[in-house]
Amino acid sequence: MTEPNVLAKIIPAGELTAPEYREWIFSIEEKMQQCEQSVDRHAEDNPLPTKHTFTPGLYTRQITMPATSLVISRIHLHEHPFVISKGRVSVYDGKEIVVLEAPHQGVTPAGTKRILYVHEDTVWTTFHVTDKSSFDEIDINGVITCDTFEEFEQIAHKEIPIWHG
Repeated sequence: MTEPNVLAKIIPAGELTAPEYREWIFSIEEKMQQCEQSVDRHAEDNPLPTKHTFTPGLYTRQITMPATSLVISRIHLHEHPFVISKGRVSVYDGKEIVVLEAPHQGVTPAGTKRILYVHEDTVWTTFHVTDKSSFDEIDINGVITCDTFEEFEQIAHKEIPIWHG
């Protein structure tokens, strides 16, 4: 079954430079936040169930995204692996739209901020090396992600302590 790709309708034509992509994705994110259906990731009624698991030296984050969702990630501070164990999504990173379908394993480069269209209910799991042991430590301290590319550039230019157990 082939359905129209929602991302193809909203992305600019051609490959964007990094500054162009950064400007574009933040403008889309701002427009999405103004929509009635927009959800704050911290909201108690967040329809994207997220499971946080901590083991010594590793934080595992599993998010379940319902079909027809349009999702924009935060900016990832470190390269890390991810697994899609269920579903199908289209992903745009400023260069091209790629359709990823379970089972799929990949790597997210540091500095990545993606926009996804969820074709089927999808379970996406990320794995992060850290010495932190609670979600509050990770979320508040900007250990895994950040909100702006300026913040990312500041963090990327200094050594970031990573737990090496």
